[in-house]
Amino acid sequence: ASDILRKLQLKFRPYVDPKELANEIFHQSLDELSGILAMERLPAKKRLILIRKTLCNASQRFYRLPGNFARTKPLIGIVGEIFCRLNEFSNEYLINKIEEFGGEVWISDIGEWLWYTNDEQRLRLIRAGKKYSMAMLSAKIKFAIQHHDEKYLLKSLQAEFKGYEEPQHIHEVLNYSRPYLPQEGALGEMVLNVGKSIYLHHKGADGVIDISPFTCMNGIVCETVYPQVSKDFDNFPIRIFYFDGSQFDLDRDIGIFLELAKNYMRNKKTSRTYPYYFKK
Repeated sequence: ASDILRKLQLKFRPYVDPKELANEIFHQSLDELSGILAMERLPAKKRLILIRKTLCNASQRFYRLPGNFARTKPLIGIVGEIFCRLNEFSNEYLINKIEEFGGEVWISDIGEWLWYTNDEQRLRLIRAGKKYSMAMLSAKIKFAIQHHDEKYLLKSLQAEFKGYEEPQHIHEVLNYSRPYLPQEGALGEMVLNVGKSIYLHHKGADGVIDISPFTCMNGIVCETVYPQVSKDFDNFPIRIFYFDGSQFDLDRDIGIFLELAKNYMRNKKTSRTYPYYFKK
């Protein structure tokens, strides 16, 4: 639910004025979701209904904000180490800076890691000779319930997320990563970051930024792979940013990257799909 709410916020905020209104809707809706999750003795089905209603209400509130939905902003994908990319303080409010320089952000969410660890659990059970076991049955039941709940929450927002669809299955991301970092030989965010970067390219994004804490092994490994990924996909702009609290000119570096993304946007071969509320 928080992934969906954040996706709505980042999808609308670059286009509305003032942007603070989008932040207010996000935080108010997040409080409402937290209140629903905190309700005791609430049946699971009822809880899901209330969560979906809250998300739909948030979407309508975002949509009613005054804005200019022109197709002029480059779409920047954000991948990287989970905490650093999702915690604004840790990455020095990089997403806000991207928006200030005229970009829009599509950030990899927490759910991606959930689906990845589920698949790793499946593989480890197979390696342990438990492909047909109660442990595997239990895991598959859990996976099915999780996917059902996610689809239920997204069902009423399909039109809002046209062009912003997440992968149908984590294997789509893993297969994109395979020629560079195969799942069997590499673990963790490095596999997801490379695969998601390619996925975002195919969705019409104009660049990808990898956010990592300093000395993060996932970032270091990805940094060696990204030049080849970029070359293989029309010189798709990819840049890694490390954050360790030291001083560096983030505004300058973001500005340079956004210029690269804008140039790529003007000449790219992969078109982007826009939702209904964008101007044609």
